[in-house]
Amino acid sequence: MKATQLFDELRTSITTLNLEGQIKSFLHLLQQITALESVYFTRIDIDQSAQQIQYAVNNGSLQISEGLSVNWEDTLCRRVIEQERVYVPNVPASFPDVATAAELGINTFVSAPITLSDGRLYGTICGAGSEALELENKNVALFKLIASIVSMQIEREHLLQQLTQENREFRDIALTDPLTGLPNRRALETELTRTLANSRRSGSVVFAAFIDLDNFKQINDQYGHDAGDRFLMAMTKALTDSRREGDFIARVGGDEFIMFGYLTGTQPSHSAKIVGKEIFYSTCGRFDIGDTVLNYNGASVGLVVADPSESVASLLKRADNEMYQQKKLRHISRSLGS
Repeated sequence: MKATQLFDELRTSITTLNLEGQIKSFLHLLQQITALESVYFTRIDIDQSAQQIQYAVNNGSLQISEGLSVNWEDTLCRRVIEQERVYVPNVPASFPDVATAAELGINTFVSAPITLSDGRLYGTICGAGSEALELENKNVALFKLIASIVSMQIEREHLLQQLTQENREFRDIALTDPLTGLPNRRALETELTRTLANSRRSGSVVFAAFIDLDNFKQINDQYGHDAGDRFLMAMTKALTDSRREGDFIARVGGDEFIMFGYLTGTQPSHSAKIVGKEIFYSTCGRFDIGDTVLNYNGASVGLVVADPSESVASLLKRADNEMYQQKKLRHISRSLGS
């Protein structure tokens, strides 16, 4: 294989394939150039004293199977690395006590370590033959070059995975209320937009309920902000435990929550009344707020049914207005009761 063709294949492998595809492409390339019967990539776990063949290309009587795991202490790779060698033209003469090599019938062996930037041994790129085979220095050097390339690609892959995970965590933080762990207003608007669009396509009916915790300020003033936070978390659990499958709940203000979902049945208005009552009753009861248990008479709940072409802003505004109407009615009822 000419040098230009070699570099073309290396460039193609690096730029167009994922890590697994790159490694397998490199193995095929090494076998074509060296004519070794088996070329393979291994992972090494020093703590478990294990070396495993992950990818292998075999062509001949010597077959080294993918998935094969051997004791690291009894491997040619370990011996070659310890002696700072790469190429062993006569394995039986150099390492007569390596049982694994004898069992496999390895005569010619090449092993280039894959070492990460922190000095950790990650694995090896190896080649083996059952016959004595003289390899040119440039071919031996190619094993080292490809091991170096694989090392860089592994680190690049790890970095990309780390960045992806961090981005996912940052996204979750940006869409989550830090106290309750519920989605915040931004997440609510995104999901509600998607739900309304789906309802227009499917003809399903959507409700939105605005939930305001009456007298929350008094709870904070009387029992302290830590107790107020405990109450919010206890209320979050009550609302979450009582919601139906598929319902979405978010915290959108200090003492304000919004829940939405699909209504079932042939009479949406009747279903909406039932859902509204269920939400209200879930906010009533005894709540542990630290030093005491609070008997809470429930939140003001304003539930409305979405119009087919309604926007998110319009739906939430109507739910907010309905909640205030319910709050007024409750206030009047308490006044008459007194």
